[in-house]
Amino acid sequence: MLTLPLVRNLFIGGPLRDEVIIDAHMHIGKYYNFLIPSTGVAAVIENAKRIGITRLYGSSLLSLRNDAIAGNNMVIEAHKAYPGVFFPYLVVKPNYAEETRDILDLAEREHTKQFKIHDDGNGIPFDHKNYIPLYEYADQIGAVILAHTYGEMHVAPLIKVAMQFKSVKILLGHSGITDEDAYYLAARSCPNIFLETCNSLAWYGLIERLVKKAGADRICFGTDMPFMSPDQQIGRILGARISDEDKRRILGLNALEVFPKKL
Repeated sequence: MLTLPLVRNLFIGGPLRDEVIIDAHMHIGKYYNFLIPSTGVAAVIENAKRIGITRLYGSSLLSLRNDAIAGNNMVIEAHKAYPGVFFPYLVVKPNYAEETRDILDLAEREHTKQFKIHDDGNGIPFDHKNYIPLYEYADQIGAVILAHTYGEMHVAPLIKVAMQFKSVKILLGHSGITDEDAYYLAARSCPNIFLETCNSLAWYGLIERLVKKAGADRICFGTDMPFMSPDQQIGRILGARISDEDKRRILGLNALEVFPKKL
């Protein structure tokens, strides 16, 4: 189902043109156990534009394991440097209540409505009480939360969160990486849960199964740059045996509806 209008530049090495391509899951900065030669936001944006991605939602890798405050300030500055192109996720780590409050204050000052949660370095489940201030604030403003997931152990608590905080839109990062049925259950059970495609394991037929069992309107495209190549990640969508209409929804049209209209 690869029709010429959607991929007319793909085979000659050019970007996809006249399409809405939005990366809902990427990062800037360095990470402690990965070699990332080009860590600056400019290099990542240039790499994205090379294949036609024109809007990126990203968190700071510094925030995920080390210094949430410094990393969050980094993505705020990146947004100011590239308004309309780069949009920040503020990482909330649940270890310190006072730090969470500071991050929510930063979000309010900067009019940011995207957050990222990840249990790397703390192991606290996503339905733990320490996350409640984030969820309450996100519910009040209709925010988007991107959650790192690896199957049932992450998805099950997030279903409970989504059912309690119905105005929060939750993106399940790396959907289908393992325990596929948990992701389909989440999408069917909670209208405010959406699946996200970036994956280091490209299971055969996964994109087709996500569309069939969750619906193309519940899936957003992500690359996980700079960990993974955007070429490989977008190729999984373009090469899937689904309609061009479904591909367009996944690659960007859904994200237009999921993310806040204004920052």
